[in-house]
Amino acid sequence: MPSKVAIPDSPLDRFTAIYQAMAKISPWWTDASRLRHGAMAAIMCDGDAREVAQRVRATSKALEKASPWHWGVSSSVQFAVSALLLQNGDTPTGFIKELKRVRKLFRQQGLHRALQYELLAVLILRIQANNKPISSEAIHRFKAIYQEMKRHHRWLTGPDDFPACAILTGQPGAPRKLGDDIEGLYQELHNHKFDKGNALQTAANIMYLAQGSSRTVARRAANLRDELKRHKIRTSSYDYHELAVLAMLELPADRIARRVVEIREGLRRIRPKIHLGRPLALAAGIAFVDLVAPTEKAKAASNASTLIRVQAMVAAQQAVLMAVAATAVVATTMSSN
Repeated sequence: MPSKVAIPDSPLDRFTAIYQAMAKISPWWTDASRLRHGAMAAIMCDGDAREVAQRVRATSKALEKASPWHWGVSSSVQFAVSALLLQNGDTPTGFIKELKRVRKLFRQQGLHRALQYELLAVLILRIQANNKPISSEAIHRFKAIYQEMKRHHRWLTGPDDFPACAILTGQPGAPRKLGDDIEGLYQELHNHKFDKGNALQTAANIMYLAQGSSRTVARRAANLRDELKRHKIRTSSYDYHELAVLAMLELPADRIARRVVEIREGLRRIRPKIHLGRPLALAAGIAFVDLVAPTEKAKAASNASTLIRVQAMVAAQQAVLMAVAATAVVATTMSSN
């Protein structure tokens, strides 16, 4: 039975409570990265923080028992996936069964093996399917979108783009039109002095979910980058995907930047101490949820929940592999409503 999604009034307080609850019930040697990614992924699970932490841990153990983790999936990804399964009312056994089935279908479609990316892609596709079996139509659309990415960026596109393909599979429109629109956004971003490459492709894929023309969205991202710089937060290509999440907010750049700064300061005060690393790590996802208008929280909880899940998955995948993933899935329903 699906779990109730609850958008917290204070996302930073909610994150802190879940993170600290997870730290208390986990051994001292637990990988700290999986705690922060697990807490981020669970930020909108309904219920008491300690109860949520216990359920995430129990789900993680069940997932480990049900899955062949010796394939090479990290504990950080496992913990984040567990939180997302819990939030969506899915079960570890059901998810692993679907993962194995869909991976075989991916092979039949000629898609490359890449377990960690396939896992995240299947998770997103399953969320879009409301935990029901992923249809053959969805898998064909997934491949068509992947081929469109390759048409525009043959050497950049690879299995690391599978999660983005899964997110875009849930968007309306013909794959060719979708690919052309994303390429237009990619070029607009480059015109605003964002560096071309894999990170920009990922950002464009996420930013496609934002409202507005390519020119409008690219300008919004550039304004946000410049405003963050004025607040002494310098971003690089490693932060592009998190800038993309923030650029989905149709709010003044200064307001967003000030909230990111405040949240970063709040994250620094949390104990056990969190290693933040990159400038926008965690802060972007928390700021997004915090700045979603109260009216949006009231009328469409799924809208916000989708983008945060994308963000959480982005963070989880980054922790182990590179700079793609997750993060939240808060944007898929946001743009489809």
